[in-house]
Amino acid sequence: MLLFHPDPERFITGAFVKIGSFRRVRLLYHDEVHGDLFTQTQKTMEVLLTKYLKAAISYQGIHRVESLPVPDAALREAILNAIIHKDYSVGAPIQIRVHGDRLKIWNPGELPKMSLEKLLKQHSSRPFNQPSPTFSFERAR
Repeated sequence: MLLFHPDPERFITGAFVKIGSFRRVRLLYHDEVHGDLFTQTQKTMEVLLTKYLKAAISYQGIHRVESLPVPDAALREAILNAIIHKDYSVGAPIQIRVHGDRLKIWNPGELPKMSLEKLLKQHSSRPFNQPSPTFSFERAR
């Protein structure tokens, strides 16, 4: 439902991403990213890379080199983690706050309740977001 439906908010309140640019505590501008979770991931990356993150420019000989403050792979991983591990029962959207010197991603989700020592060792995985027993997905034949 969330992964493929074009409007997951029809079923789950807060199933979208809010992005804001801040100077100190003042909101300068913001965007919302809606759609299925694949679209949210892609569009969030696009909006952050084209509107919110400013690239530092340097030159190597005659070639212009742009360096973003966050590597693409790290940004994509952080966004995917926020979307995948969000507690969708809370009803609040994922929030991304972009400041001049940092980027904060918040989602209503929790880390496992275990010590760092236990977390670093091999342990069982128990996902927070259990599939709904009333929803089934059948492959087309």
